[in-house]
Amino acid sequence: MAQQKVEIDIEDAGGYQILRPSGDLDVYTVGSLRDALATLIEDKTPKVVVDLDGVPFMDSSGLGALMGGVRRMREAGGDLAIACTREQHLKLFTITGFGEGVSIAPTVDEAAKGFRD
Repeated sequence: MAQQKVEIDIEDAGGYQILRPSGDLDVYTVGSLRDALATLIEDKTPKVVVDLDGVPFMDSSGLGALMGGVRRMREAGGDLAIACTREQHLKLFTITGFGEGVSIAPTVDEAAKGFRD
């Protein structure tokens, strides 16, 4: 089966990038998110906010890609934060403990304020 894609938009917010996936993040589409994060790391983008409001469904593959993105961003000297208002995603972050070490906020601006220096 060919890899399916989720649409990814990237916006420069002056000091950080905003990555906006649109569509489900699951085992079939998560490769697009991983690729976009890898490209930002290769381009030496130090800080990224992933805005999940365009993602109606996310499974453990999507969560794993975000966790890996945080680790790789921090290893590269940057950080990754999450903007999200979708209750099902927020519950997943709480249940897994993902939100304990990552800035998660309802808006992109608020999430960016939580970047580690």
